[in-house]
Amino acid sequence: MAEVTRQHVVVPVLPPNEDRALSVDALFGRLQTVVAVTRRNHPELTDYRLHDVALRMEDGELRAVLDFRK
Repeated sequence: MAEVTRQHVVVPVLPPNEDRALSVDALFGRLQTVVAVTRRNHPELTDYRLHDVALRMEDGELRAVLDFRK
């Protein structure tokens, strides 16, 4: 069985304590931007595909945990 290589990158989705509501469409759009910027800032992810995205609140900031797999 082939070994799956994984990379997790945690990135902010919105600035800390930003007091604004997001529609689902706006959240998806923001996540697409975050993934594109992450790929640009991490060229080592070129051979990886985005497998999953988890969202979490940490210190008043919405963050995405991007799970890339090769």
